Amino acid sequence: MKLAKTLLTVLSLSVLAGCSSQAAMNSLIEHHQNAQMPSLNSALFAPQQSVVSAQQLFALTASQQHDFLLDYNGRLSDLPEHERISAYLHDLTFGFNYKEQTYTASEAFALSAGNCMALAILTKSLADLVAVEIKFQRVTNAPVFDRNNNVVLVSDHVRARLYKPYEASQDNENNTLLKRAWVVVDYFPSSASQNAEMITDTQFLALYYRNRAAELMVDGRIDDAYAYASEALKYTPKDSEVINILGLLHGRKQDSRSAEQLFSYALSLDADNLNVLHNYQALAKRQQRTDLVAELEQRIQSIPEANPYVWIALGDAAFEQNQLETAMMMYRKAAKQAPYVHEAYWGQARVYVAQGETQQARRILDKGLREARMSATKGRFKTGWYSYQEQAQKKPLD
Repeated sequence: MKLAKTLLTVLSLSVLAGCSSQAAMNSLIEHHQNAQMPSLNSALFAPQQSVVSAQQLFALTASQQHDFLLDYNGRLSDLPEHERISAYLHDLTFGFNYKEQTYTASEAFALSAGNCMALAILTKSLADLVAVEIKFQRVTNAPVFDRNNNVVLVSDHVRARLYKPYEASQDNENNTLLKRAWVVVDYFPSSASQNAEMITDTQFLALYYRNRAAELMVDGRIDDAYAYASEALKYTPKDSEVINILGLLHGRKQDSRSAEQLFSYALSLDADNLNVLHNYQALAKRQQRTDLVAELEQRIQSIPEANPYVWIALGDAAFEQNQLETAMMMYRKAAKQAPYVHEAYWGQARVYVAQGETQQARRILDKGLREARMSATKGRFKTGWYSYQEQAQKKPLD
């Protein structure tokens, strides 16, 4: 279900401590506000010719098109057009394997695998083939966190709406209403995530390229990741998360100056972006710039932390310093924020063992297993690739 990955390094997180003066913090904020988009040091990265174009992203093979149209115009022809697509996807994706990979439409079709964005991409390909209206939604209240080595992936969730053709109806003599119905194509029931915003096709493409940049960076393909992040920047030039990835990529190429400029600019666009703040602070720690570290720490501490891996990193640091009560508090915060994250329960179990409470350690590990099985982000992968719910919408006819 992962989408729109943003990157947060957790290499240098330490126990919360210290703060700077308000004057210093104001100076940092003012510096951010006056920042301009820095130049990218493209010479560091080998040119890549393998970036998927928008046309390639949604393209299906002739065989795939034939298979879909055969059912669309045949066995499914008694259904409304938008429902034919959802019914076809229901059959096609039965038994699909969830894989944390943002495949193109043809890849998802052929491999019977992919994440939520791959499903949305495939859905659009089918909808465009038969001229069915489609729109995208980004679910804003259900981010998912995962960690790969020293990189935390923070993922939003996207889903597609397929619309029934317009039908005008006369409700009374004076009001003509437009009735619209749609189906939601998603991994999860649409009722589970109500807080969703509509996004444009341009925003959707930007999310795709940002997603791929994050995946490629985790895989160590830094040059490819830079190519995809640069492509995302063309669609959304002021996306702080794309700029955050670019900052990390410059850091991987040992260009600390450009990395700092990019982090600073990202904060001028989104001053409360915890991903950027943590990455900027990690860079400052490596440079042993204690004043800047303290300034950023104050800003971080003033923002409610939503990322469970930050609490886990803080818990790990406290545990190593034998601050067991602090470590337990941090692990519990992580478990509350994201009950599907197993490291939160493993951390609590370590604390219990250190305190000689082995029975409590067993209980908390059992709880973690139950939570992982019950979690919508894990357990529902086994129920099928998507579910949908038809809804009706009425609004005045333009």
